[in-house]
Amino acid sequence: MSDHFFVVTGGPGAGKTSLITELARRGFQTIPESGRAIIREEMQSGGDALPWADRMAYAERMMERDLHAHRAAQALPSPVIFDRGIPDIMGYLS
Repeated sequence: MSDHFFVVTGGPGAGKTSLITELARRGFQTIPESGRAIIREEMQSGGDALPWADRMAYAERMMERDLHAHRAAQALPSPVIFDRGIPDIMGYLS
């Protein structure tokens, strides 16, 4: 685990993405939430890895993408701030 990684988490509409956007504007290294991109991609491709169609496939895609982002972020200068993270996926599935 990296000591320069931070995860912004919370309920829907709490302002997480707005905070991340502002931090990025101020020059911080940020990693966007994977869920929004997955929904956009699945809608465009006609896929079913969507929270309302196949929750497990959607969660698996989020996990894959978040693990990839975590590995890639190891090379970034500190601090690195994530918009949601792996604990959010676990909470989503419970």
